[in-house]
Amino acid sequence: MSWSVSAIGKPSAVAEKLASQFAAIKCMEPEETIKNHVASAVAVALKAFPASYAVKVDASGSQSTSHAEPGVASNQLSVKIEPLWGFCE
Repeated sequence: MSWSVSAIGKPSAVAEKLASQFAAIKCMEPEETIKNHVASAVAVALKAFPASYAVKVDASGSQSTSHAEPGVASNQLSVKIEPLWGFCE
């Protein structure tokens, strides 16, 4: 399974958009727990941005299982949160 979320805008709007995206994605364990922790961390990070800033968030992950070792999963994760300097309204 793999998942990805992304949004660009003011921190509060991005947080709202991402919360709905994260909630709509259902994964197998332990990927579901990892995704939920990422969602929480991103929400906390967005609260630290000044309300007037523009921000871009991209997060994704995937889980794979080993054919050689059934029941063993490995997870890939990427999270990027960046302020957008020079954003014009």
